[in-house]
Amino acid sequence: MCLAEGRFARAELFKNFRELVRAFSRAAIVAVDIPVAAPARGRRPADEAARKLLGRLASSVFITPPREALQEPTFNAAQRTAQRLGGVVTQQSYALRHKIEEVEEVARSDPRLREVHPEVSFWAMNGRTPLAYRKRTWNGLVTRLSLLRKHGIELPETPLQVGDAAPDDVLDAAAAAWSAWRCARGWACSLPHSPPVDEAGRAVAIWF
Repeated sequence: MCLAEGRFARAELFKNFRELVRAFSRAAIVAVDIPVAAPARGRRPADEAARKLLGRLASSVFITPPREALQEPTFNAAQRTAQRLGGVVTQQSYALRHKIEEVEEVARSDPRLREVHPEVSFWAMNGRTPLAYRKRTWNGLVTRLSLLRKHGIELPETPLQVGDAAPDDVLDAAAAAWSAWRCARGWACSLPHSPPVDEAGRAVAIWF
């Protein structure tokens, strides 16, 4: 999803992340709800901080596994490696390993990338208060739409060019775009407040 001057501009579905980045080559910031940097070992402070503030929605943030664990050929091997390195890997995070690798590779050469998490963005929109309902419930959907409108993002009532994307995925994209806009304007905050840097010198943080 793309915002212009903080307002909805367009939404489009892409086959992969590289295609999206190429399509928005003139964007000031590109937000992505995928870890931009997996840890060498242990757990990322960004994930821990996000889970802590989201309360009952903490499970929406998965702990990013150590990079070596994501390179294992099977989930069982990934579990053993993650445990050895003081981290954790779930079926969900292991299933995303190729996407994490793709985003990491793009991030090495594109400084516009910012890692975000939609639930953290909605938390920020909601006065830094966790939402009461999960995003796939009716109340959760209505609450998130209301928060987007409150912050100037009016999604059109006509069909969007997003194929079969689920409603909650579209709302997540809008929340990510809101955080990207804040980053572009210099208004964004990060989790943690003083983020560590990885071996490539990139700040490892979730922005909102």
